[in-house]
Amino acid sequence: MKGISKKLLAVLLSAICAFSVFAVNASAWFDDEEIFPEDFFYDSVVENNICYDIYVDEETSYATVFDFERDEEGTPLVDATVTIPETVEYNGTEVTVTEIGFMAFAECYTLREITLPDTITAIYDYAFASAPYLEKAVIPSTIEFEHFGSAVFDSTPVLGYFAENSTDGAVVLGQNVLLAYLGNDETYTIPEGIDFLADYCFFMSGVENVIFNESISLIPAYAFASCRNLKEITIPDSVLDIAEGAFSNCTNLETLNLGDELNYIGPKAFENTKVKSIYIGANITDVASAFAGCNTLETITVSEENTFYAFENNALYYTLSNEEFEYSNKTLEYFLITADVTSFTVPEDVNAIGPCAFYNCKQLDKVIFNSDIEFFDNAFAGCDFETFDFSKVLFIGYAAFRGCNELTSADLSNVEYIEDSAFENCTKLSSVTFSDAVYYVGTRAFANTAITDIAIGGGDCEIAESAFADCKKLKTVKFNDGVGYINANVFTSCPELETVFVSKTVSYIDEFAFQDCQDVTFEIIKYSYSADTIIEYAEDEENDVTKYEFVGELTFFERVAKFFSDLFASIVEFFFGWLV
Repeated sequence: MKGISKKLLAVLLSAICAFSVFAVNASAWFDDEEIFPEDFFYDSVVENNICYDIYVDEETSYATVFDFERDEEGTPLVDATVTIPETVEYNGTEVTVTEIGFMAFAECYTLREITLPDTITAIYDYAFASAPYLEKAVIPSTIEFEHFGSAVFDSTPVLGYFAENSTDGAVVLGQNVLLAYLGNDETYTIPEGIDFLADYCFFMSGVENVIFNESISLIPAYAFASCRNLKEITIPDSVLDIAEGAFSNCTNLETLNLGDELNYIGPKAFENTKVKSIYIGANITDVASAFAGCNTLETITVSEENTFYAFENNALYYTLSNEEFEYSNKTLEYFLITADVTSFTVPEDVNAIGPCAFYNCKQLDKVIFNSDIEFFDNAFAGCDFETFDFSKVLFIGYAAFRGCNELTSADLSNVEYIEDSAFENCTKLSSVTFSDAVYYVGTRAFANTAITDIAIGGGDCEIAESAFADCKKLKTVKFNDGVGYINANVFTSCPELETVFVSKTVSYIDEFAFQDCQDVTFEIIKYSYSADTIIEYAEDEENDVTKYEFVGELTFFERVAKFFSDLFASIVEFFFGWLV
């Protein structure tokens, strides 16, 4: 089966023509002086196969390590032992090396040891991530970092070297970065002078309490994740942001004191903890999904000075409005679970259900909507609804109903977009009605469900990879007009699949779309693109279990249009064969 259809090839040619017009006129759209002011100069140099960006302006100049060279086969041209110099030569002058840039040595599998100069002031995200043999990194203790990024040494073995040179279990880089705490103290006080905590720095530590200094402004991703002895935490006013998963799975954390200056709490920051009360301070602008799975939560209090959040009738709401553009959006971000509430009516002015808003609300039987609404990531994941009213729903986000094991049917007649994994692992979901206007069904959106029949189409609809994989009871599929693309593994491991109707609008079917479907009969429209594709596939000796039958054919005018489209595509293929 071809990897690209003739129709798609014609579309690509049109895109190339459009891009060439853009390229010719780009200079009229962009002003170089706005992007690079006259007093700023940027260039690059290479020394010993290490690539440096050079930044020069009227006041200063510095160099950033940003990449390394590779040979024609992609093998890094980096020695096992590397020493980054204090300076590199550029146009006859010495420029100081001050930064290790984003992903500078990421996946550099020839690198085993690196030494940094004391001129380094910043190491950016993923700088050495996935360098699988990096066992030693010499970082001078005199360095005072101005920035230390996320996942700098992720998936490398270098932590063992750092641990050997730690003091009382604290792995400190330079003067002010706490990379990891490996000690056994029940209470740990972060030393004065430490400005940066690394991701995962206390991961699975046995600490029961941590005392912060006033220099910490960020608690990074998963910094205290799975600290199961941690019972109480006080966040000082110096902390402005708490990143994703920072205290997730601290299963004994009950007392949480948040600083008044806090601005942001990241997704699932306190997931699966025993926190009983939350205070949303005046400056907090985002707590979406931060408290997912906090089933012991009893009270939520919002500062009267906070202009974004309000807590009313068991729910935390976020409102964003702009009078100038007449824009207003109100999102239900968290539903407080209480034993006596089994149903809930969403206020009419609410436009969206935020990430994890009703996550794992087992005792909730019904949610009522009175206006059009959108559901975001994991909005109802893990709930035990047997039925659900989707009549007002327009958008279903990632994993919004994943693992709702009691849900048996879903009438999605008004839903236009269904994100990845939206209903994955809804093991009793047997009946789904799709909208004629649905234009996207995401990866594994209905994987591992009990669906028996599918009819989908009507709009310009794409069926993403593995959308219906592992549907063990699926028997019939009908792709109506409007479905254009059927991607890889859409129906992988659907052993009961018997009949698939493919409309004339389907222009591309991946050769692995029906992998492991043992005895399928395709109902096709004669002379259509999909018919050409399926016939070619069915007549392949390796696919002798595949059958097809004609259930209609293109009209005369449709065939004429297809002829000229094929002719144009053949011309394109002749002159631009490199596209195929």
